[in-house]
Amino acid sequence: MVILNILVEGATEETFVKNILRPHLKQLNINIKYSLVPTNRSKGIAGGVANYAKVKNEINRLLKERNSQPVILTTMFDLYALPNDFPEFEKANKILDSCLKVKALESAFAKDINHYQFIPYIQLHEFEALIFTDLEELYKDFPENEQYKKDINRLLMECNRYSSPELINQGVTTAPSKRLEKVIPKYKKLKTSLAPQVVEKIGLVKIREKCPHFNQWITQLENLQI
Repeated sequence: MVILNILVEGATEETFVKNILRPHLKQLNINIKYSLVPTNRSKGIAGGVANYAKVKNEINRLLKERNSQPVILTTMFDLYALPNDFPEFEKANKILDSCLKVKALESAFAKDINHYQFIPYIQLHEFEALIFTDLEELYKDFPENEQYKKDINRLLMECNRYSSPELINQGVTTAPSKRLEKVIPKYKKLKTSLAPQVVEKIGLVKIREKCPHFNQWITQLENLQI
């Protein structure tokens, strides 16, 4: 059995890995461990990618852990608000094509860690992009669903000009999560539990069809099976 260790950015990604990705990969004989990026280890605080130095230190620490079985380490970070001290950040930021930009960052990330057991993954542009695969699954859970339905449908029409939900931009007010918070103010407080629930309802199959960068990562993880 392969052990896959996933270092995640926040509680939303942690819940996704725990409740959705882990059961999916377990069927392929891939056992998942996961942890949050430590913010202040001495105080036991974790979550958020404040700077690259902490990320690199944690990855190197995890890669040095002794295990009796093969271990692969991957990440799940958002491109949105990625700290600018990431390897080759400024160079990648000049790339207009979002897909090429995130691939350039992942390549630089892999080169900097320089370990054969490391698979970098940066979500394009953020976790909420996955929810835009099927926005109906979001507002159905709210008692005020009829109130939100009209605005969500308008939001969906705005975003239909993107060929994939992953390509919705990372503007301060127009990133996927910011668009959702504008329509459903409660979303910001509920996102940690709500976002993974909605993703689970939409289902990995549908999301992978609409989100090619996410699909490539999941496919790469599935191929770890031995």
